[in-house]
Amino acid sequence: MTNRSVPLSLKDFLNAFLPVPRNQKPKRAMATLLKKFSVLKNVKSEDWKEDLIADTFVKIVNSSKLVPGFKLVLSQRRYDANDPTKQKVDGAFFPQAVAPTDGRPHWTEQLVSVEFKKGDTKYDPFEDKANKAMDPDAESRKNVRSQIIGYAEKLFERRPRTHLFMLIVIGRDFRVLRWDRSGVVVTPLIDYVLRPDLLYDFLWRIGRASMVQLGLDPTATLIQPGSDEYKLMDELAEEVATDLVAKRGSIVPNGDENNVFAYVREKFRESLAEDWPRWKLAVPQGDGSMRYFLVGKPAFIAPGLVGRATQGYVAVDPLAEEPKRKFVWLKDAWRTFYNLVEREGVVLKQLKAASVPGIPSLVCHGDLPGQATVTPEIWDKNRKAAEEQRKAPAGKKKGAACKKQKGPVRTAPTTPHAIHPVPATGPSNSSAGAVVPAGPASGTKRRRDEEDCQQELPPPLPGVAGSKADDTEDKCPLRRHFHYRIVVEEVGLSLETFEDGHHLVSVIYDCIGAHKQAAQAGILHRDISGGNILIYPRIVKDPQNPNRNIVMMSGLLTDWELSKDIKVAGPRRARQPERTGTWQYMSVALVNEPTKVVEISDELEAFFHVLLYYAVRYLNSNCKDVPAYMELYFEAYRIFCGRYRCGSLKTFTMTSGELYTSESARSVLRFGSALDHIFRTVLRWLKAHYDVHEDKYIWKGEEDAAPGNTKSDQSERAKCMVAYFDASVDLDEVLDAPAPEAQKILSEQTLKDAQKICVHDNMLALLYCCLTNDSRAKLPSDLRWPERDKVKDRYPDDSPKQLKVAPSGALGTHGDNDSSKRLKSNSGAAVPVQHLPQPPSRSYRSSAGTFDSGFASGSKAIVGSCPP
Repeated sequence: MTNRSVPLSLKDFLNAFLPVPRNQKPKRAMATLLKKFSVLKNVKSEDWKEDLIADTFVKIVNSSKLVPGFKLVLSQRRYDANDPTKQKVDGAFFPQAVAPTDGRPHWTEQLVSVEFKKGDTKYDPFEDKANKAMDPDAESRKNVRSQIIGYAEKLFERRPRTHLFMLIVIGRDFRVLRWDRSGVVVTPLIDYVLRPDLLYDFLWRIGRASMVQLGLDPTATLIQPGSDEYKLMDELAEEVATDLVAKRGSIVPNGDENNVFAYVREKFRESLAEDWPRWKLAVPQGDGSMRYFLVGKPAFIAPGLVGRATQGYVAVDPLAEEPKRKFVWLKDAWRTFYNLVEREGVVLKQLKAASVPGIPSLVCHGDLPGQATVTPEIWDKNRKAAEEQRKAPAGKKKGAACKKQKGPVRTAPTTPHAIHPVPATGPSNSSAGAVVPAGPASGTKRRRDEEDCQQELPPPLPGVAGSKADDTEDKCPLRRHFHYRIVVEEVGLSLETFEDGHHLVSVIYDCIGAHKQAAQAGILHRDISGGNILIYPRIVKDPQNPNRNIVMMSGLLTDWELSKDIKVAGPRRARQPERTGTWQYMSVALVNEPTKVVEISDELEAFFHVLLYYAVRYLNSNCKDVPAYMELYFEAYRIFCGRYRCGSLKTFTMTSGELYTSESARSVLRFGSALDHIFRTVLRWLKAHYDVHEDKYIWKGEEDAAPGNTKSDQSERAKCMVAYFDASVDLDEVLDAPAPEAQKILSEQTLKDAQKICVHDNMLALLYCCLTNDSRAKLPSDLRWPERDKVKDRYPDDSPKQLKVAPSGALGTHGDNDSSKRLKSNSGAAVPVQHLPQPPSRSYRSSAGTFDSGFASGSKAIVGSCPP
C-alpha cells in the first residue's frame, strides 16, 4: 500500500481515536517509569537487539499494570498451527482472560499488535522528514513495512474489524499506527526512554478504551463452542441423502424441488474449520432492524489490506424454520464511496423490478451504521492545515500536521504527501464459492503484497501529462470506504466448473442475455469478468417429459456494485476518477483511453475475453504453451511515453482479427469445435470496430513527437558530413515516395461489421445458432461440439514464469519505453480489479505463491516482448 500513509502528531492521534474517558485523568507515574526505563538509558546503539527490547518492554509494561485488564504477550518464535503463511508478530496486547501462554500469535484475540525492531533507522518503516513521502526507499525499511502490512492484513482477515492499532518499537523509539481500509495514520518517532509520559498516555488510553474503539466490529458476535448456534451449524453441515446433484440434465424427483444442492452444503461444511472462529453477522434489512446470519470461514477472501476487502460466506439464518431455512451467500465488503453510484442491493432491486433474468435474488443489504474509514479525513485536515499555513503571514506560521517540539520527538511532515490513488479492490463475488487465497508456504517474516493485488490496472504515473495523479492536489487521493453487507439467495459455482465447451458457451450466452435486458432497463454492469460470471443450477421442466423436473446449469451475472444508470440525463462521462474494470478482460479501448465511458461494445468485448480465457485454460486446443499465452494475452501491459497501454498480444489480436497460438508462431489457435467459428466471427467484428476507431483507442498518444528547436550548430556539422553512397545514385528517385493517405478508406462491410459489436443481438444470435447447431450458423461438420473437450487446468498456479525480470527501476522510467510487462492473476478466476491495476513491481503468483512487493520505486518489473 505504497503512498497511503498519513502523518499525525501523537497528541492529535490520541484525541481523535482514543479520547480520555469522561471524569478520568491518567495518573502520571513518571518517576516509576523513568526509573524502570533508565536501565536502557546507557545501552549502546549496537546493543539494542530485538530480544533485549522486547523482554525489557514486556516486563516493564506488565509489571507496571499500565494497561489494566490487558496483558502484553510475546509470540516472536512460534506461528499459529495450520497457518500456511507462518507469520508471527513479535507480541500483542490481549484481554487478560484469554491471554495465550503457548507463545503463538493467536490473531483472532489480539487487540493491539506490537512489533519490536533493532535500534537503527534502517528498520523504521516510515519517514518523518518534512515534504517527503512517508514511504522510505531503503530496501530494509521496505521489508519492515511489508512485514507489518502482512500482520495488519492477517488481523483483518481473522476477525471482523473496522480498524486496528499497532505499536512499533524501534530501539528506544516508538510509533503508533491506526490501520483502516483506506490507509494508515502514523505518529512521528518518539524516544520513550526520555519521554515515557507519551508512551504512558497511549497505553493508559488503550486500557480504558472500549472494544469498539479498539476496532472490533460490534455487528459480529463470536459463536462459542457448545452454544446452541454452534451445534446448529454442525447439524446443518451433516450430509443429507436427499440433497440434489448439480449436473446438467440430472432428474429431480417430484417433491424434492426445495432440497439443498449437495455442493452448497459441502461448501458450508468446509467453512466449519477447526482453526477458524464462527461468527453471527448482522445485516441491515432497510427498516432500521438487523437480520442475523451464522458463518464460518470465508469461502472467498480478497487479498490485500487497502480497498474493498471483500469476503464471501456460505451463511444460514438461525431463526428461519424448516423447510424455509436455506443456505445463502453473504458478501461483506468495504464499498468505495462514489457520487451517484448506487449500492449493489439497490441495483438488484431495480433489475428484479424490470424482470431481468440471470441475476442474484436479494435477501437483505445495507451499510453498517457508523462504520466508515477515517484516514481520508485525516489527510484532508492535514491539507487544510497546510493550506492555512501557506496563507499565513511570514513569522506567524505554525506547524500543521504536527506541532514542532524540542527534544526526543521527531516532527512529522507538515503537508500531505503526493499520493496517487490505488483503488479498491480485490476480487469480488456476489454469489461465488471461491477458494480462500493462501499465503506463501514457508518463511517467518515475509514480504507481503501491499496492494489489493490482482489487481488493479496501472495507477496514474506521477509527473506525466494526463495522469490522474496530477489533476489537483486539493482532492483527497485516498478513497473513503463504507462497511457494507449484502445477502442473496444463490450460492453459485465458479465458472471453471463448467462441464465442457458447449456448457461454457451456454453460460456466457445466459449472462449476455441478462446483460442485454439490464441495459434495456438502463443499467450497465461495467465489470464483466470471469469472477462475476457464475454457474447456478436451476430446476426446470424436462422438455422431453413435462411430467418431471431436471437440473439446468445456467449462467448467473453477479457483482453489480460498479454498475451505472445509463438513463441519467446529461453528458455521459466517467463518474469516478479511476477506471473501473477487471484488467484481464477489459477492452483494449478502455485500457488505452482512461477517460472513455464504458459502452456496450466494451462489455461485449469483455465477454469475448472471458470466453477465450476459460477456453484456452480448460479446453483442448493446439496451443502448446498455455502459460506463456495466458501471461502475454491477459496479464501483460506496456508503458509507452509514460502511459499505461494494453499488452501487445491482446492489442494485436483485436486489430488484426487473428487468433494465434503464441507471440511468434503464426499458427491459428484452434479448438476443433464451434468455438473456432465463434472466435473467428466475433474477431471480425472487433477488428472492424477498431479499424473505425483506430486513432481514438489504439494509437492515441503514440503519435510522432513534435519537432523540437533546431540547434544552431546543425548546419555547420552538416557541412562536415561525408557522402558514403555512390555519386551515381539518383537522389530524386530514392526520396520519391507517395504521400500518405489523408484518411483511411473503410469498406461498407467493415462499417457494417463494426456496428455488430455495438448491440447484444448479434453475439446472442451467433452463440444461439452455434449452441443449437442451427444450419444458419453454417458450421462445418468438423466444427460441432465434442463430448469431452474439457481437460485438466493448463495454467496451474505452479506454472513457471515465462517473462524475464527487467533491471531495477524499470517502472520508474516515464520516458520512451515500449516494453510489455506482466500482471499476474489469481488462480481459478483471473483477478478482478476495481480500478486501474497496480503495475507490478515484482511478479506475484496467485493464491499460494510469491507476492508483489508493492513498491514502484527502485524495484523490479516483469517484462517480455509481444507481437507488434
